[in-house]
Amino acid sequence: MKSGIKFFDENIVKDGFPEGSLILIAGEPGAGKTIFASTFVYNGMAKFGEKGIYVSLAETKEDYYEEMKKLGMDFEKFEKEGLFKFIDLVTVTSETIEKEIELIMKEIITFQPKRIVIDPISAFAQLLGAEKTRIFLHTTLGRFIKAYNTVTFLIAEKPLGREVIGYGVEEFIVDGVIILKYIKMGEITRRVMEIPKMRKRDIERAQYEYAITNEGIEFLAVPELIRGEKEASMEKVTTGIKKLDELLEGGVYKGSITLFVGMTGTGKTTFGLHFVIANALQGRKAAYVSFEEPIGQVIRTAKNYGMPIDELLKQNLKMFSWVPEARTPVYTFLKLRRIIEEFEPEILVIESLTALREHMDEKELIKMIRYLNLLVKEHDIAVYITLNAETDFETVPFTKASTLSDNIIGLKYVIKGDSIERRLAIIKSRGSNHSRKIYKYEITDKGVVIYE
Repeated sequence: MKSGIKFFDENIVKDGFPEGSLILIAGEPGAGKTIFASTFVYNGMAKFGEKGIYVSLAETKEDYYEEMKKLGMDFEKFEKEGLFKFIDLVTVTSETIEKEIELIMKEIITFQPKRIVIDPISAFAQLLGAEKTRIFLHTTLGRFIKAYNTVTFLIAEKPLGREVIGYGVEEFIVDGVIILKYIKMGEITRRVMEIPKMRKRDIERAQYEYAITNEGIEFLAVPELIRGEKEASMEKVTTGIKKLDELLEGGVYKGSITLFVGMTGTGKTTFGLHFVIANALQGRKAAYVSFEEPIGQVIRTAKNYGMPIDELLKQNLKMFSWVPEARTPVYTFLKLRRIIEEFEPEILVIESLTALREHMDEKELIKMIRYLNLLVKEHDIAVYITLNAETDFETVPFTKASTLSDNIIGLKYVIKGDSIERRLAIIKSRGSNHSRKIYKYEITDKGVVIYE
C-alpha cells in the first residue's frame, strides 16, 4: 500500500507497506508524526480512492481540519464524499475507554477503511495499561487489520531524551516502526526518519532527512546525476556585461555555478542583476533568490540603474525572498528545487551564501551546495552565487564551496591615495581560456563598467 509521497514510495519503502500491517510512528512533539500519518490517509483517498479513518485523542475535528487545510489537505471534502471518518476522542477517560474501543471497532467494521490512524496510541496505553494495550493492538484491532488487508498507523509520543516508546510494548507487536527524530544543530533542528523495523521490506539506509514545509512532509531527494553520463552543455550565456563576457571567453556555460566573492559594497548584487536582466531580455527564464534583501529593495536597485525590471517581472523573471534563519539546509534546498522544477529557469541568482553560513552547520551547508550543483547540471542552469568575504585574489575563503564552483570572480577594494577603487579578477573558470589580469571597475548609474 503506497503512501502517495513520491520519494518515500520510490526510495524508502519501495514496494509500499505490506497490506494487513500495523505501523508505529514514533517521535518527539513537533517532529511531524500527525502530518506524515495524515498525508498517508489523504493520499489514499485522493490518489487511490481508498477509505480512511482518523481516530484522535489529541485534537478536535474542527482543529484538525483547519490545520490540515493549511497543508492543502481538505478532509472535509472526502468526508462529504463518504471516503473519510474522523473519530474525536479528546475527552475520553479511563472509565469510558473500553466502551469507546468497542464503538471504534464497530465503526471500523461497518465503514471498512483501508487506512486507519490512531493518534496517539500513547493515550490508549496510559488509560488501558500495558497488558490491555497489547491485547487491543494484537487481538482486537489486529484481527480486523489482517482480515481486511488494512494498514494502520499508531502514533506514539516519544518524550524528549527518552528511548522507550510509550509503555515499551507497542513496538514489539507491530509490523513496522518509523521513528521521526530531531537532531539539534546550533540554532536549527535537523529532522530525520529512521525505520528500525519493517517486516517483508528491506530498508537500505539508516536515516532519511526530511523537512516540514507548506507542502507537508518533503524528503531530501539527492539529484540522480551520474558523473559522465550526461554531456556538459557547450552553450554559453551572457553575464549581462559585455566586457566580462570577453574576459570569460564568451560568457558562462549553462549548467555552471559562478561564485562572486567580495566585501560589502563591491557590487555583487549589481553583477547579479545584470545577469538576470540581460538574459531575461534575451527570452530566457530567470529567477533571483535573496536571503538578505527584501525583493522590493532589489527591484528599486534595478530601477535606479535604468533596468526594465517591471516589464520582465510580468514575463519571464521571477524573484523570491525568505530568511534562512532557523531553517535547515534541507528546507532551503527543497525550496530551491521547487523553484527549479516548477518555474524551470535557465538563469538563477542566489544571494547570498553568507546568509546561509551564519545560521547553518557548515558540513550540512556543503552537502546542500553539492546537491544544488548536481541539480544545476541536471537542468542546465547557469547560476550566480554571492559570498560576502574578503579576497586577495590568491586565496578564496570558504574553500569547500569554491571547489564546487565552476567559476570564481573576486571583487575587492584598493586604496589609491585618498580614494577607494574597485578591482576584479577571474580566479577560476573551468573550460574557458579566461583572462588572468586584474581589472578596474566602477559602479555607475548604469551599473557595472569594467576598464582595461
